[in-house]
Parts: sequence; structure tokens; C-alpha cells
Amino acid sequence: MLSQLLTQLPLDLSQGFQVVPAHKLLAPIPVPAEDADRAWCELQGIAEYPSFVSPLPFQATQALIITEIDTSKLAAVRASLLRRYPAEHPVHSLNEISLSQQTLATASTAQAWYLPALSIETDVASPSTLEWIMARLAGPHGCPWDRKQTHASLREFLLEETHETLEALDAEDWPNLKEELGDLLLQIVFHAEFGRQAGRFNLDQVYTAINSKLIRRHPHIFGTTEVSDADEVLRNWDAIKATEHQEKGSQRNSALDGIAKTLPPLATAQLIGKKAAKVGFDWPDVSGVWAKVHEEIAELQVATNPEEQAAEFGDVLFALTNLARWLKIDSESALRGTIAKFRRRFVTVEQAAQAQGRQLSQLSLSEADTLWEAAKRAEKQ
Repeated sequence: MLSQLLTQLPLDLSQGFQVVPAHKLLAPIPVPAEDADRAWCELQGIAEYPSFVSPLPFQATQALIITEIDTSKLAAVRASLLRRYPAEHPVHSLNEISLSQQTLATASTAQAWYLPALSIETDVASPSTLEWIMARLAGPHGCPWDRKQTHASLREFLLEETHETLEALDAEDWPNLKEELGDLLLQIVFHAEFGRQAGRFNLDQVYTAINSKLIRRHPHIFGTTEVSDADEVLRNWDAIKATEHQEKGSQRNSALDGIAKTLPPLATAQLIGKKAAKVGFDWPDVSGVWAKVHEEIAELQVATNPEEQAAEFGDVLFALTNLARWLKIDSESALRGTIAKFRRRFVTVEQAAQAQGRQLSQLSLSEADTLWEAAKRAEKQ
């Protein structure tokens, strides 16, 4: 049947083709798990775990023939194909010796399907396409702007895209988060392409580094190590990490080593407290942390000169980041949330003042406070 199929199809044999049985596109049916073994989406109460095929057993940039199509599995086969092909992609269905052309969205069960290859420009769901685009932009006859950049000049864009991603995360704006993650991924591929052209490293080596690290540091998943809880996972992670640094000759001398210098101060303070706690330098319970916060506030209240006040204010902030760690609060996220809340309420107060025909600066403190409290009530409702 396959030989007859090849003669009937608009197939350029010189370009090659793939033959994949349909069952290779089917994800395994998940076994019902105990609470401790459930997937992330189940633990978060979002949805049942959707099975996943990885890696996909085909390349969309080469002609593909799907065989052994089971009517009962048609939706699952189509779902796997739609991860790479657009819904309107042509599908040639073979029944006996006759051919009929449909689209992937409408194709019905047949003995086999033939899907023409996508061009690299239209294979937009593939990670390889982004790598190809970046090589094209930074290569000969590429984009003048992209070719002018350097690792250093891209730094500001990496920071900008990181913060825009955080903003989408804080807002739980999932459509925007999808876009921002793509922008952030572009920065990684941008740097990798510069590394490839300079002969320093390439994207394959970036993948190798992170994939190897994740497998190596999860021996309870990819090896035979057994763990009882998440805390033991973290202890194993730290032990493996320390061994890696020792093997590379970069053994750290202090428990506080390894913190990025560009990390924001609040995040740095909280991470320092976390690292110190790992070696036992911490309060036995949260009451000691509260006492330290009150102590530092009291010292700030009696400070008299600017230098002393600045130092004591820093101590208050540091104590608060330790309290955040004990309360399992991320200091940076908490402050960003408060800033966003203040911004929303302030704009509401401005608009309320303008509705009265006045500017905010023309209101008395009492009037502004009344509008502020009304904004708070409206937001809570």
C-alpha cells in the first residue's frame, strides 16, 4: 500500500519523507496518582493533568506520512500534529488507492495521511525556527540593527523583558505572559547566536548545560535516590551543587557566596537570610524575627543624624526580609503588589477629584483621604 501511496502523492522524493505510525503520536494514559504524586496542575487545583508527547516523532519541515490511523484515537493524533502544523494545513487522506485533500482540522479517518512539509518560515511552533531566525538576522546580509548589538548592549533589553515578564506574572495576565516569555526567550537565543559566531558556545551547549544539570540534580526522578519530601530534595540539590563547584575548582568559601551582584537589594537580603538559615544561623521560631523587627524599628525611631537613620532604616528593611522569608512571602513580589495597588488607588483618587472639577493638589488632606478610603472600598467590592 505504501508504494502505491508514493506514486499517488504530490511528493518530491529527492527531499525525503518520514513515515510515522499514528500510535507514536499518542501520549501515555496517566495512571491515577496519590495526592503526593499528582502533577502541578492537579496540586494547584487548576485542571486534570493533560498527557504529553515529547519529543514529537517528526519534523514538520519534512514531508510526513501518518499510518495506522485508529478512528477512536483521531482527536489525540490531530492534537499532536496541531502542535506543529496550522489547522488549515493540507492533508491528503488515502483510502484504498483514492486520494482526497482536506485540512488538518477537518481530516477524517483514513488508511494514511500525507502532510506536505512546512517551510522553515512557517514552522513557527518549532524552537529550531527561532534559532534559524536569529542566525539569519545576525548573519551575512542580516538586519543592520541586530548585527550592531553586542552582549553588553543587549543587557538593557534582557532586564526590560525580565521585568515585563514579572509584571505579566503579577497581573496573572496569561495571554500577555505567553508573549513576554517569548520576548525573554529571544534574548537567550540572541546571546547564544553571538556566542556561536564568536566560537565561545552555541545554543546546543546551552541546552546541554541545563538539561544535564536538571537530570543530575534530580536523582530521585532520573536515578535511584529516594526522598521523603521537598526539603530533602533541596538538601540533595545543595549537596550535588557543592560537589559540582568542587569538581570545577570553584568551591565557595562562604555560605553566602553565589549571589548575583545585580539582584535587587530586597531579593538579595532575603536570599542572604535564606542561605544563612541553611547553616543554622537563624531564629528558632518566628517570634524571634518579630522581636528583631520591633527592635530595629525602635532603633530607627531614636536615630538622630542622617547617617545613623539611613543605617537603621537598612536594618529595618533587612529584618523585614527575614520576616518575609519566615512567612513564605517573596519581598520583591509583595512590594511590587503594593506599588501596583497604590498606583491604582491614586489614579482613582485623581479621577474622582477631576470629576469634581478640581485637581488633586487643590484638595485638603481630609478631602483627599475621603476619596482614598472610597477608592479602597470600591476596590474591595
